[in-house]
Amino acid sequence: MPRSYARLLVLGTLSIGLACSTTPAEHVTRAAEFAGQKKYKEAILEYRAALQQDAKLGDARLKLADLYSQMDDVQNAYREYIRAADVMPDRLDAQLKAGAMLLMGNRFAEAKTKAETVLEKEPRNAGALMLLGNALAGLNDMSGAFQRLNEAIEADPGSGLPYSNLGALQLARGDKQMAEASFKKAVTASPASVTARIALAQYYRSQGRNAESEAALKEGQEIDPKNVQVNSNLVELFIRTNRLQEAEAPLKAIADVLQNADGQFSLVDYYVRSGRPKEAVPLLEALAESKEYHGMAKARLAALVYTEGHAVEAHKAIDDLLKAEPKNRDALLLKGRILALEKKFDPALVYLEAAAAAEPGQAAEPNLVAAKVYQAKGQLEEAQESYKKVLTQAPASAPAQVALAQLYSARGEVQSAAQLARSAVVSQPNSPEAHLTLARTLLAGGDNTGAEQVIRTLQARMPNSAALEIQLGSLFVSRNDPVAARSAFTKALSLASGSPEALAGLVGLDLASKNEAAAIGRLEARLREAPDDSRTWFLAAHMYFNLKDLGRTENALRKTIELNPSNLRAFAMLGAVYGAQGKTDEARQQFETWAVKQPRNVAAQTMVAMLLERQNKPGEARTAYEKVLAIDPQAPIAANNLAWQYAESGGNLDVALQLAQVAKSQMPNEPEFNDTLGWVYYKQDIVDQAVPLILQAVGRDPKNAQFQYHLGMAYAKQGEDSKAIATLKGALALSASFEGANEARRVIGELSIP
Repeated sequence: MPRSYARLLVLGTLSIGLACSTTPAEHVTRAAEFAGQKKYKEAILEYRAALQQDAKLGDARLKLADLYSQMDDVQNAYREYIRAADVMPDRLDAQLKAGAMLLMGNRFAEAKTKAETVLEKEPRNAGALMLLGNALAGLNDMSGAFQRLNEAIEADPGSGLPYSNLGALQLARGDKQMAEASFKKAVTASPASVTARIALAQYYRSQGRNAESEAALKEGQEIDPKNVQVNSNLVELFIRTNRLQEAEAPLKAIADVLQNADGQFSLVDYYVRSGRPKEAVPLLEALAESKEYHGMAKARLAALVYTEGHAVEAHKAIDDLLKAEPKNRDALLLKGRILALEKKFDPALVYLEAAAAAEPGQAAEPNLVAAKVYQAKGQLEEAQESYKKVLTQAPASAPAQVALAQLYSARGEVQSAAQLARSAVVSQPNSPEAHLTLARTLLAGGDNTGAEQVIRTLQARMPNSAALEIQLGSLFVSRNDPVAARSAFTKALSLASGSPEALAGLVGLDLASKNEAAAIGRLEARLREAPDDSRTWFLAAHMYFNLKDLGRTENALRKTIELNPSNLRAFAMLGAVYGAQGKTDEARQQFETWAVKQPRNVAAQTMVAMLLERQNKPGEARTAYEKVLAIDPQAPIAANNLAWQYAESGGNLDVALQLAQVAKSQMPNEPEFNDTLGWVYYKQDIVDQAVPLILQAVGRDPKNAQFQYHLGMAYAKQGEDSKAIATLKGALALSASFEGANEARRVIGELSIP
């Protein structure tokens, strides 16, 4: 059953008295009885009790691993299969199962060793040959991998599994025709195999052939209507193709087979996702009647109340639950999530830490949420440590791998970033974000060929992804291949109508080829289709500015700001346009009039403050920014600019830090906000926090001299003299007159003295 439809059971521990009062053999007998009755939790407890008394009971350990695997508890299954193989070196089934888990964990060399151990005793063991082939593929020995998989087919021609493995390998190499033939051969070789049809269906799905994928899955369903895996794949297909109503039947079939809380919680998730929360309520209320799932169900009921817009009632329900069960992990986690959504970051972290401590074996999820909270606060070191904790507990967590790769990339640690991104691609091969993170990381390291290979590999599986076409278009632009770039951006636009990134790519190509009429026509046509698209208005403003049409630039920027008052660049650009036209006073009067008419209009009040700042009236600007924050305490531009004022004018740095964190939490990728927060940390002498934030700003805008200056100063305070000198010289090369240029020259001189 896919992890998205499963819930891991919380395992208790057996008391010492019980463990000692019964022999290991009796525990094993009881475990087998419980397993036969599908009482898996009780069976697991008995096997664990037996192993506490005799850790070398290999068969018991193997059966325990099988139970964990049935329950989709990969972490515990992984551990027990490895231990079983160590205890029973002559049990070939144990070696193969351990090898499969090692393969899943990307420990290819160790998986290869397990396969070779089996092949020494049974040279034609098809399972070992398949394991060896997959391990060799992971070690990039593709010729060896193909050889071993073909040997597996020869060893067991009546099995479809080797053909399915071969098909997966051929698909990874981009050989779609051969892959399809192999997947079909698997079905022919094992006509009664549901697994072969699932593999064929997944191949069709990777090629965007949903109808054929569905047909293959329904054939599998006819063979075994109660098969959890085939029904789970049908659920996934129906959800992915927006056929939520059809997903209900296979989900109910799964619940009927499992006869446990996992199936009921899966139905709850389905009803919530389908916009039918009322149908989830009776299921949760029934689950709440059981002692084991009372807290989990109550927490989910509170979550439903919150999503329906009743925040006060939801908080009360969670608080009441926590009074009764202070260490209820689900309630603590939900409370932390809700507080994070409400941007109450510090209290959120308290609950998330408590959730992780409540059940250390299931701390990955709270640590993942905590990492995101730290990122939103701008505490990148803490975020990094939390992501590392997630990967310690859940090594295949693609969200943690991707996020950590992005953090490393922002800090210039390209090699570490690429390694994590590759792991994310293995963990979640159909995730565009994982592949795109890897592609961007490779591009940042100058590996254009590798980046293209990653994109092409994903295109074979997802031929209709606009995001991939946009990335490909950008790659071709960097290679100075406008024809290929235009083709990619055009395809992206056909897949995602109105995509601002695809539009920007095509407009840039139009302007580069001096075809101004095409650029104007393209954007104005889009604005007729979507007059409230702030991103297209902002793109139009840039185009008009490049064409030196300041009047239309101003109109486009004002429309952008009206639609999106959080667009910092639009505000800054509009101020520059007014300055270039000598219209700063007139503009300020216009915005003041607008602010009088609409006193709670954040955009108008913010523009007044920025124009006052531009006119070198810091006191009046500060008052205006404070007025904005009185209207909206989360207003990002006002918070950022006021934080900057405090930092530069000797104001209260603690207040500056709070304001900068507010701005960062609203717009975490805005380079100016990262630079401001980093500079506040610099002023507070917290330089280890400052450097990664300013690096993130530089990564987004490498030609900004002030960002480079701030980074150089942070390096100097950190004692990284050579980095400081190089970065400060880089800032001066970009501009000789930025604010701080003289200080940069002074520091370079001091650091250069032998």
